[in-house]
Amino acid sequence: MIKHIKIIIQRVDQLKRIKGLIALASLVLLGSFSGYGQVETMYSLYRFNPQVLSPAYAGSTENSEITVMNRQQWIGIEGAPKTLGLTANLKWGTKKGLGVNVLSDQLGPISTTAISADFAYHTDLNASWRMSGGIRAGLSNMSINYSGIRIVTPSDVVFMGDRSTGFQPNLGWGLRFDRGDKFFVSLSQPRMLKYDFGNQNIAYKDVPYFYSMLGTRIKVSEQFMLYPSVLLRMAKDVPLSWDINVTARLVDKLDAGISYRNQDSYGFRLGLQATKKIYVGYVYEMPISQISKVSNQTHEVVLRFSILPKKAEK
Repeated sequence: MIKHIKIIIQRVDQLKRIKGLIALASLVLLGSFSGYGQVETMYSLYRFNPQVLSPAYAGSTENSEITVMNRQQWIGIEGAPKTLGLTANLKWGTKKGLGVNVLSDQLGPISTTAISADFAYHTDLNASWRMSGGIRAGLSNMSINYSGIRIVTPSDVVFMGDRSTGFQPNLGWGLRFDRGDKFFVSLSQPRMLKYDFGNQNIAYKDVPYFYSMLGTRIKVSEQFMLYPSVLLRMAKDVPLSWDINVTARLVDKLDAGISYRNQDSYGFRLGLQATKKIYVGYVYEMPISQISKVSNQTHEVVLRFSILPKKAEK
């Protein structure tokens, strides 16, 4: 009896694994080769690290910062998205900022690596409003590893041979208008140029995205603040995608919030200003799309290190 139960459990595990691979293949292969593939990396804690989506934020914070992010999406599915990123936000005088971005992204057989630098300029429009403009330049590479895929028809020309774009130059831009942390609105395109496999493109169609963010701060009391925000993702011939988030900050140290991504997932987030220099953020997401049948969790962790003036360190 116990032996039969173990066999049944093994069969269920195999079925879940197969269903997961089918769901992932539908997203990666069908989305990438018969239509427009979304190869943009998904983030959740962009309110606390907005430079990842817009170079206009370089140098906009009170202090220079270094942020490390790790996102593990759809835990339990083979080949599920995994992202590791590093962002440096460096102040340059009172009106300028520099930034560095390093990103490594893996989704099934597709891997993306990008390295870029940002420059931003900040100026006051009047007593209340400030404008920031930023540009981004860098190198990016996309590769597709078909040799690691088990397919039904190995002779299919679409799946023969690994492919790589090689490191190609890319550009990005961003604009932001704000009233401090009371209200802000921004528009950006962190990647303007498409990934190009040359004569190996087959049916692959890439599309760069535009991002628009807006948010505000609601002061409930001296010790309690609310930070609602919205993110829009826009691209040609791709349905509009949007997030809505609300984060509560207590005694300027502890953050707790909820988020919803349209027709995709909802999640919970926590953040802690552990010391004057170190901030730790965490997001737990649960999908509501078809992928929820095989995985119900995504984790994202962010570590932000502030470079303080010597007087502020004491």
